[in-house]
Amino acid sequence: MFPKIRSLFLVDFQPTYWIIFGWALGLAACSPPKPSGELLALKGSTMGTTYLVKVVISEQGPQAPNAFQLDSVLERVNASLSTYLPTSLLSRFNLCTQCYQVDSMIIRNFKASQQVHQASSGAFDPSVYPLVQAWGFGPQPRAGVPDSALVRSLLSLVGLGQFRLQGDSLCKTNPGQMLDFSAIAKGYGVDVVGWYLESLGHQNYLVEIGGEVRARGEKNPGQPWTVAVEKPIDDPSGVQRDYLLQFPLNNLSMASSGNYRNFYMHNGQKMAHTLQVSTGYPTPTDVLAATVVTENCMMADAYATACMALGWKGAIAMLEKHPEINAILVGSTQNPSPKTPYRLYATPGLRDDPFYQDWVAGQRSK
Repeated sequence: MFPKIRSLFLVDFQPTYWIIFGWALGLAACSPPKPSGELLALKGSTMGTTYLVKVVISEQGPQAPNAFQLDSVLERVNASLSTYLPTSLLSRFNLCTQCYQVDSMIIRNFKASQQVHQASSGAFDPSVYPLVQAWGFGPQPRAGVPDSALVRSLLSLVGLGQFRLQGDSLCKTNPGQMLDFSAIAKGYGVDVVGWYLESLGHQNYLVEIGGEVRARGEKNPGQPWTVAVEKPIDDPSGVQRDYLLQFPLNNLSMASSGNYRNFYMHNGQKMAHTLQVSTGYPTPTDVLAATVVTENCMMADAYATACMALGWKGAIAMLEKHPEINAILVGSTQNPSPKTPYRLYATPGLRDDPFYQDWVAGQRSK
């Protein structure tokens, strides 16, 4: 059975959450103590984007975190998993010829990637990194569109099954093979910050990094943290923002993926950052945006990317095989109109909830 959405209407939706996708789902677990204190907000930069951490603090509660502590936690994540830092552990592995000793962070991300790779029939594949670089979505400046010969040669380096763990070392079969955990590491970073806050004793908090969210407890007594589903408006600058849905998020994590921010145009054709593993080319997907809700943000992040890579029918097929995943897809339609510019798919845990049904009814009455 899916956890049911709490039918609570929003009372103070904040525009700062427009970058977030999500809905309200509850974990079948013991509830944390009711919050009773002030709301501490900490902001900063990490992973090429920004972070926002909100924690309920009180005089009798645990020590309040500070930005220096959070930056230190995130710096450790980047030092392990970043492809933008040439000195990171992952960057050093990518330059090795066969095996390289790695840390628990890389091992955890690799094992999680294997799980989603299998669930998505190979559509989610961090080994696509050589192609990511060739198409100009990596740390190096874009050098134009790769020709078909280069794409074919790089495809031979792709395949997560060609990597293996050997003790505390990660190994590859070809010296040119590389891994990129960008589609899972940001969500993992959210979890790491959440685990750090919990180690301090905090149970009412929200962590957001570039739109990926982990929420625990409540913002105020009886008032859960609120997030929103954004409309997929093509705008690499991120200036144009609007939202479709607003929901409470209860003791879960949420991540989203879409091709309406990270793309460029070439000869009138949209080149998006989601690549088709089977062809090596940008995926012409009919999924405009995907949002996934799970207990931890790392898995939500990976499954959201998998939905984009699989396309509308493939993503729905995967979700139906994995009822533990809650998701909503925003897809293109053949006959868009101002009233129905998109089509939506929601998993049963969301679709059957009165809150969602009320929203659908309201849209139809417009």
